[in-house]
Amino acid sequence: MSEFLSLNPQGLSKVYDSHLHGERPVVTVEEKADRVEVSYIFPGITISNADQEIGGKTLPFREVGISGAGFISESGKPLLPSFGRFIQIPSGSDFEVNIIKSTPVEFQDLLITPAQEAAQDASGEGFEFDKEAYSEDTFYPEKMVAIHGPHEMDNYKVISVHIRPLQYNPAKKLLIGYGNISISIQLKPKVGAHEDVTGFDAIIDPGSNREGFGNLMLNPRRGITERITSIHSPSGIILFKPRGPEFLIIYDEKLKKPAMILAEWKIIRGLRTEVVSIDSVGNSVAEIKKYIRGRRGFLFSRLRYVLLFGDIDKIKAEEVGGNTTDHYYYTKKDPSDGSDCILPWVSGGRIPVQTAEDGVSVVNQIIRYEKKPPCDPEYYRRMTFAAYFQDDAPQDGRADRAYIKTMESIRSHLVALDFDIDLIYVSNNANPQLFKDGTPVPQEVIDAIVDPGTATDMLISDISEGQLLLGHRDHGDDDGWVDPPLQIAHLQGIRSQYPSIMYSINCRTGRFDANPSDCFAEAIMALNGGAPSLIAATEYTGTWRNDSMMKALFDAIWPGVIPTFPGDTSGYSVRFNRLGDILNYSKAYLIVSHGSNSGVKNHFEQYHVIGDPTLQLWAKNPLTLNLRTQIQRYSLYINMSSCPKDAVLTIWYMNKLLKRIEPSSPQVIIPLRDLHILPHLEPQPTRIRRSISICFSAPGFRFIQTKLKY
Repeated sequence: MSEFLSLNPQGLSKVYDSHLHGERPVVTVEEKADRVEVSYIFPGITISNADQEIGGKTLPFREVGISGAGFISESGKPLLPSFGRFIQIPSGSDFEVNIIKSTPVEFQDLLITPAQEAAQDASGEGFEFDKEAYSEDTFYPEKMVAIHGPHEMDNYKVISVHIRPLQYNPAKKLLIGYGNISISIQLKPKVGAHEDVTGFDAIIDPGSNREGFGNLMLNPRRGITERITSIHSPSGIILFKPRGPEFLIIYDEKLKKPAMILAEWKIIRGLRTEVVSIDSVGNSVAEIKKYIRGRRGFLFSRLRYVLLFGDIDKIKAEEVGGNTTDHYYYTKKDPSDGSDCILPWVSGGRIPVQTAEDGVSVVNQIIRYEKKPPCDPEYYRRMTFAAYFQDDAPQDGRADRAYIKTMESIRSHLVALDFDIDLIYVSNNANPQLFKDGTPVPQEVIDAIVDPGTATDMLISDISEGQLLLGHRDHGDDDGWVDPPLQIAHLQGIRSQYPSIMYSINCRTGRFDANPSDCFAEAIMALNGGAPSLIAATEYTGTWRNDSMMKALFDAIWPGVIPTFPGDTSGYSVRFNRLGDILNYSKAYLIVSHGSNSGVKNHFEQYHVIGDPTLQLWAKNPLTLNLRTQIQRYSLYINMSSCPKDAVLTIWYMNKLLKRIEPSSPQVIIPLRDLHILPHLEPQPTRIRRSISICFSAPGFRFIQTKLKY
């Protein structure tokens, strides 16, 4: 069981109740003329038993936590809370940080559990315990504030700030904590700041997904350059008309047909799309990077999405430290050292197919998902959570990993939003009692635990039924999920009319370099009624970072899984719910939860969208809009029952795009001369009737295509 210990902070409300509000921090932010000031109140900590047998002796470890905080996690060293968030600063500025802390509170005779940083979602790891670190008579961590960056994150300039309110002396078993910590981020003009403007808040970028990424910041509001009056961008606010495609498809020549089919569909939906052969780009890692960065890097570029259409023998992938990765194709630069975390500045994905036939099959599933979503309203309530209660020897009823607890923390939020979640859990202990954090396992979870064979049958049944989203947390390999088991061989039993989007968060299930055989992600994407696109890893991945990723993947669509700070800050979903942006959001959250370190860097490199990065996930039953069109007096009249945000109309004659419109009102009137068409003036009996197509698309709405004869 966990126990609450107070840090005796000042400044809490008189009505604050630790039993009701818990240990979640209270944060306030104030922006002044030349600085950003942040005040943190840490009410307390939770502490729970985490006994561990080492060398035949049971050691009374204690696990310490703070709700809403991540951890400072170094393999085998004491695991301590670290509260991290991004803070926005103006482009063209440098900074220095000052800290003020309260009188510390001491806790004696505590043996803090060590971080299991090397633990992966694969079998066979031992318990990590750094004996030398636990004999040191010094406080850890040495620094209470860790600053990384600046980072470019979805056209914000941000720094990541981690506050460590606890310090631990292992030799003395002494833990000290601070209930109040304040920092002042002093801003000053940066030398050579004109080089720092491109891509940050000085650029008004209509393609930004800021609504969602602001969830990870303490000061997300736009226009910080104007608010911080003493720090000005050298070029001021730049207004411009963006150019070029939003979506770039790079294809192998043998896969031109499916690439063109996908591009045409995306243009019909209103996404400006361009295709280019890898032969034109150059099929080396350096050439691919240079091409994508060059297209994204010029000031007026719209480019936000890149798809590599072809397996790695057709479009090369990069090898970094033993990892096969496409990650740095989507970043502004390469890392400068082994722990340099570079966030993507475009959202990328790969369709790793060999033949045009396979490519067309995958593309058809993508189009079917977006164009003809299921009409069954219950489909949009259904999800499946699959996870494993792992309690290795000596089994004590307490989970060694947080697989199920992670999924349960997500489920508690989604159930409140009226989702119906099928639980498929398995356990290697017939008597599970406590989660990894020491909290009791609810009876509902115990009742959801089944044997592996039954779990596989349930997964096949659920995927055949069709799930809005399916998440898996446990071990994995290129052949599929280990617990609950779902392997490539099982997929032949799936018969589905409805697709199931998958978050396959484990090891190697997205290993698209496993040629000539297909990995699990490739197999499920090729399956009719499987996953039109999914998120999975190419390599072995860290358990604790995977737990954080899973939370962020759901938070990106249904905010509230991850708490926002300050407390009155609203949560927003990532704009458009596109799969590539959702993955980038979860990567950004890794820095918030775990800091910038080599483990986070590896995670960036290991996770990919297997499929289409622009795939728009359905968050709920899509709405239907009424669309009426007519030609009168040499004008085309389009009347919509409403004008949704981010709606796009495209007008076509045969396969030719005549006009793309972002409507601002429910009625649109277009002179026919603007479409370069006019009704024929021949006598009625001899007139040839032609037709144009009007297509409507908007996030959260069903696609509409109507034909109008003239």
